[in-house]
Amino acid sequence: MEIEEKKVTTKKGDEFILRTPVKEDAEEILQFRRDIAGETKYLIRYPYEIENSVEKEEEIIKNYSKAEHIGMIAVFDGKKIIGLSSVSPIGLSFKTRHRACMEISVRKAYWNLGLGSMLLDQIVYMAENIGYERLELSVFADNARALRLYKKKGFIDCGQIPQAFKTMDGHYHDEVLMTKNLWKKNGKY
Repeated sequence: MEIEEKKVTTKKGDEFILRTPVKEDAEEILQFRRDIAGETKYLIRYPYEIENSVEKEEEIIKNYSKAEHIGMIAVFDGKKIIGLSSVSPIGLSFKTRHRACMEISVRKAYWNLGLGSMLLDQIVYMAENIGYERLELSVFADNARALRLYKKKGFIDCGQIPQAFKTMDGHYHDEVLMTKNLWKKNGKY
């Protein structure tokens, strides 16, 4: 699923572009993924674990743009990607195809501008329009900023996995599983 390009204004008045990435953004997406993996401990991979090639990123973008059940959104400062979010199905079988998972990340230099909130609103909107009934995510239990945002946007805790993540410094971090029902808005049960 694609969205049309639009300007977004942060709470500090900065203007950026929000749009669906295209094939020509592949190298920038790859750089973004590697950069943010080194900016915080709260992402799944370290920079050296991101092994995609530009060609692989082009293929991923192509798949996202063609498919109706997945979507990707990016925030651009000029040509530089500063935030990225996506939604994809948990499964394609009948029993799981009503559920989607999402990811969201923003460059550290752009934190506290409201971009995470904007991206989250857009990905929820996208998931609703695709037809998903439930949106799911997981987050490090000690990532207070992310937990506040998700709870503010209506996500609820639905479980925790102890010691789900182990960082290079030998510390373990629990994982919080969160979900948001999208079908309640339409009065469905």
